[in-house]
Amino acid sequence: MSGGTSLAWRGRASEVSPMASHDRIIRTALWASVALNLFGVVVFLPAALGRAAPMIPVEAPRYFAAQIGFTIALFGGVYAWLARQPVIPRSLVVTGGLGKLGFFTLNVVYWLIGDLPFSVAWQSTPDLAFAGIFLWWAATAPRDEPTAVPSSPTRGRRA
Repeated sequence: MSGGTSLAWRGRASEVSPMASHDRIIRTALWASVALNLFGVVVFLPAALGRAAPMIPVEAPRYFAAQIGFTIALFGGVYAWLARQPVIPRSLVVTGGLGKLGFFTLNVVYWLIGDLPFSVAWQSTPDLAFAGIFLWWAATAPRDEPTAVPSSPTRGRRA
């Protein structure tokens, strides 16, 4: 590549549209959430299999550890799916943001009442950060295109 081409490319790189930057932020956050959720699955997997789970601060019955691990994996799968979509559905990003906010909030509440150590609340701060990014994106992203509602033969007729 010649020096002139490189300089021209650098000039255009600084002129990235705000929407492209907005899109890159949410996609990066979604992929990072996939990694965080994968870690969460690894944390709960031993307990779900009836083994010692040193990274869980309270004893969890296998069934509940499996349910929590499954839910974390399900959300992680949705984040991966969303990151690959050409148009990201706002409603699913809001759902993910509220899920992450709820996870953080529950950890803080149960720490405050003494059921969890502070470290659990502190270690859930990445979920709070992702909740903020997801909800910010949903509030500031361009509105989704409305979908056409198929007309039915009885629509518009009076009974």
